Amino acid sequence: MRGIPFHWNKNTGRFILTVSAVASMVGLLLIQVNWLMESIHMQEAIFTRGVNMALSQTALNMANDEELNNAMHNSIEKDSLINSQEVFTQNIIHRLDSTVQKELEFYHINLDFHFILINGKDTLSLKRNEKRIKKGELFHHTFESLYPESDIDLAIHFPGRSSFILKRIGIMFVTSVLLIMFTIALIFLILAYYRRDRSFAQQVKDMIGNLTHEFMTPISSISLASNMILSKSPKLGDPTILQFATAIREENKKLQRQVDRLLHLAAVENSGFDYKKETLDIQQLITDAIQSMAFHLKQNDVEVTCDFHADQSMVYGDSLHLSDVMVNLLSNSIKYTIEKPQIRIETKNHEQMIEIKVTDNGIGIPSREYGRIFEKYYRISTGDMHTTKGFGIGLYYVKMVINAHGGTISVKSEIHKGSTFIITLPVVV
Repeated sequence: MRGIPFHWNKNTGRFILTVSAVASMVGLLLIQVNWLMESIHMQEAIFTRGVNMALSQTALNMANDEELNNAMHNSIEKDSLINSQEVFTQNIIHRLDSTVQKELEFYHINLDFHFILINGKDTLSLKRNEKRIKKGELFHHTFESLYPESDIDLAIHFPGRSSFILKRIGIMFVTSVLLIMFTIALIFLILAYYRRDRSFAQQVKDMIGNLTHEFMTPISSISLASNMILSKSPKLGDPTILQFATAIREENKKLQRQVDRLLHLAAVENSGFDYKKETLDIQQLITDAIQSMAFHLKQNDVEVTCDFHADQSMVYGDSLHLSDVMVNLLSNSIKYTIEKPQIRIETKNHEQMIEIKVTDNGIGIPSREYGRIFEKYYRISTGDMHTTKGFGIGLYYVKMVINAHGGTISVKSEIHKGSTFIITLPVVV
């Protein structure tokens, strides 16, 4: 069963790249938030362990403090914390407070606290606390080992516990929050830029599409007129008319090819184009493409040499677009050559492929530009916009056609010595 074909194009790639970037940032954001929460939980665990150890040590200190011991025993004998208010004098409360504070400071917990004695449902606050305390906010330590005859617990509450933990995280917390906010802002910024660029690209595409279709009518009219003149030129007996009419027809063909490329690119990018492939001889196609440019080659005094060494030259492809690929490469070789253009076309077989080399003696291409010359609308700048030739779609079109035929295209070049474009296509065995 055949699946639904997937058409990859630049818009799809840009969309996937944008989604991947946003997803990566969201992932980093979640990792950052998770790391921050883990840091907070770790500090809470350290804080809890320090408080529990401080309370355990406080209990041991109370066992060695005769006055504190007597106060606790007197409280137990009264059988009620409410009836023990007079037992816990300010001196006793201060000593208990100092003992707890000393142990907390040992564990680097320099924080205000309130401590409470709890005996069942009976409680006695030993330090003023105006705020209502929730049960889950208390740290308990039982005195069962010291006073087995009672179930008195010492409970401590830290009003500034949350702030203390966040303060311990310090710069790490502030940096994390700033990074999270920056990442969120960056995500929204990327999405905004993507939407704006996508809208602009669509407007440019629509404009080019409209202009291309507008060119079709005058191109057809020029073609018709030039053909009529050529058909009647022998009767007119003026060789100049024949020369000019031929030039008009050839230049009109070049313009027609540019329009066809634009229409082809638009169709491919909108996933609405099907190549009309058939088995053909690529070497014969190259010869025919050269012949179709005979007038242009003669006009520019171009020397073209063919050196065919491929025994297997049958490929499965679209003759119209493969021919246009060769015409495009030949046109570029002429366009970017200062001296008399000399073009050499070679073919040879390599495994199950045919390799086609198109070499010229042009101005050459800087190595840093190799990867970019096949990009859409990209042109090598010479510093003067008037000497930067072409529309930047020719080689992009060539690459799209070659890729659609299962082939590859690459370039080798030396400045002022020329360039070699290397095409590989699978052969039909």
